[in-house]
Amino acid sequence: MSDFAELLRRYRTARSLTQEELATRARITQKAVGALERGERRRPYPHTVRALADALGLDDDERARLVAAVPPPEASTAGHRTKVPAPVGDPANGRLPAPAAPVIGRDDQVDAIVGVLAEPSCSVLTLTGPGGVGKTTLALLVAAAAREHFPAGTVLVELADVRSAADVVPAIATALGVPDSGTADRVGAVASFLGNRELLLVLDNVEHVLPCAPAVATLVSVCPALTILATGRVPMRIRAEREMRVAPLDHDMSVRLFRERMSARGGTVADDQGDAPVIAQLCRHADGLPLALELAATAAARIGPRTLLQTMELPSDIAPHDLPVRQRSITATLDWSVRLLSEPARSLLARLSVCVGGFTWADAHAVSGLSAASATRALTELVEHSLVIRVVDGGGGDRFRLLEPVRQHSGERLEHGQADEARAGLAGAVLATARALVDDLHGSGQVTALHRLEAGLGNLRVTLDWLIEHDRADDATELLWLVWLHLAIRGHGREGSSWATRLNARPMTRQSRTRLLVAWAGLEHLAAPADACRHSREALELATGDDDEVLATQAATLAASTALFSQDLSLARELLGEANRRADALGDPYWIAHARMATTQIALLAGSAPAIEQAAREAERATRRVGSAFEVGAALNLRAVAAQLGDRNDEAAALLAEAIDLAVAAVNSWTLTYMLSTLAVVAVRLGDPDAGARLFGAWSAYADAHGVVEDFPTTQELVAGDIDRARRDLGAASFDVAWRSGREAGMAELVELARKVRDQAVR
Repeated sequence: MSDFAELLRRYRTARSLTQEELATRARITQKAVGALERGERRRPYPHTVRALADALGLDDDERARLVAAVPPPEASTAGHRTKVPAPVGDPANGRLPAPAAPVIGRDDQVDAIVGVLAEPSCSVLTLTGPGGVGKTTLALLVAAAAREHFPAGTVLVELADVRSAADVVPAIATALGVPDSGTADRVGAVASFLGNRELLLVLDNVEHVLPCAPAVATLVSVCPALTILATGRVPMRIRAEREMRVAPLDHDMSVRLFRERMSARGGTVADDQGDAPVIAQLCRHADGLPLALELAATAAARIGPRTLLQTMELPSDIAPHDLPVRQRSITATLDWSVRLLSEPARSLLARLSVCVGGFTWADAHAVSGLSAASATRALTELVEHSLVIRVVDGGGGDRFRLLEPVRQHSGERLEHGQADEARAGLAGAVLATARALVDDLHGSGQVTALHRLEAGLGNLRVTLDWLIEHDRADDATELLWLVWLHLAIRGHGREGSSWATRLNARPMTRQSRTRLLVAWAGLEHLAAPADACRHSREALELATGDDDEVLATQAATLAASTALFSQDLSLARELLGEANRRADALGDPYWIAHARMATTQIALLAGSAPAIEQAAREAERATRRVGSAFEVGAALNLRAVAAQLGDRNDEAAALLAEAIDLAVAAVNSWTLTYMLSTLAVVAVRLGDPDAGARLFGAWSAYADAHGVVEDFPTTQELVAGDIDRARRDLGAASFDVAWRSGREAGMAELVELARKVRDQAVR
């Protein structure tokens, strides 16, 4: 074990920290800490040593000992290699520059890239990524870290100022110090000079000289010991090449880099949390691009983060003067990238700026104004140039997105007429997606449909706004009617209601008016049940007059369910009878299931134990036939309430644990509120008032966050009584602590708590 490894382990254990805790404090990975303590990684980067020292809280003497324990760079002594004299340009002669500032968030990538370069089969590795993501910086870190694998040294060839592909090989020759013999075969001359030297050649910025690729391929084919590390916004597309994409920084690393750069530029970075939300928002706007973060941090050091967030205008002279001209602003960086595109790709990039939060291939085709084949070629080119990033949505499909600085840059270059064409195309695509997913949303494919709709939420928002502003109320209403369930389940009910309010003042067809009222009732079902009941009864009257059985069934079922909150049992039963009759006649399993759940709710309100049990079991059977996670979870919650009333708390606990698992799968923040309150009652009655108090706290937080009434009339009395019981059992002070803990609990903690209550019940 090295001195550094032993010292690091000793400092960590003296402070009673685990490797995981130290990694979290230092903002590096646990794997990296383990490798350092085992001596597998012998020479950490200076910024890593500083981060570890800060995380350990070392005093000046301890810090100095830790820094001194890092072994100096040494020449390779690998037995399987033959030491070859280094050519001119070897880093030992000072020709390889170091990064100009501390590098944050790249340690694991450096290790991974060095590992790939060390593989015998790797002869060309290209780091690709968008402009400003830090490819050159990463390549310099890799070159320094990989020295021991390349006895003949490392040579950097900067190609940004090379104007044509024909000048690339001469630039390589110059960097290597190859004598100019006057021969026309420069590739041959370089190959003869290199011979069998095991050398790493770093070609920085190849994207604008891609026709040099055949010469590079020839060079590595005749020099088998040569390894090339290239950087570019696109790969070179040669058979010997391997590509690794350089991703933007994650949010935590972005914030850390922003604060470090702001401090380095003389800005005051407050230790309190006052500026934290502002800095977080600025980092989200930069979308993880180190160049954008550095420029924004420099501006924030001058005018303050809050002022910068208000203006979002960067002064023109903030960039460090040692940056290349093309990187002294995000605009210049992206202009450089866009100039390399074909015209169709350039046009598509501008039109894609209307998409918010990402897009599918269908969205891209819809906004492009191109044929399907041309749109595919253009999108492929944008992905290859790292201006569009491919991601995977929660539903398992392919999605793409523009980094936010790229989207802003592209939007500024979109002409007004093209913008309207692109937004109209996007509206068509969003509507088509909603129509295609509606059956899944109301069936066994619900979880996937919810994830796909949530992934497209940004485009749904801009589409609804655009349709309303352009007097397309019928289309906007159809879209809201198709997706209201998604909005409600995923906690966007207030936003959905605001669109319904805006649409209510617009002229539209009678069918659209009925759809609007149904959607509005659904969105306000748990937030404003009296209003929801009024909307659904009006929709029922319109649909009945139009003989629209689908809308009439939906309206009648929502009316029956929301009438509960008025506690007018006669009205609720009248509406329920119509809901069941219409749902059975229509034969739609989804609305039959909802009618059966409404039947259970009214049975609970009426208070007949045999009727409650029978209705709850029938509701569960109906929802399981549908197979939708949201409805099954809601029915299980009703069965749990019925079990509670029968003093079968063990059964209720098991039902609620399954219901909460389904809520997690669907990311259901809507009716989870009621599951938490029911489970809290079970916990108290099973003799765990602490768990009950925490669950009641979570119940209260979810009700506040999602604007839902705190409980159904059928369970209000249960909840109120058991809150008082938990407070008495724990004492007021302990109850308040547990309540606050529950309000702050995350989903994972709540799932664990539900399983704990279930396990207590079965013991």
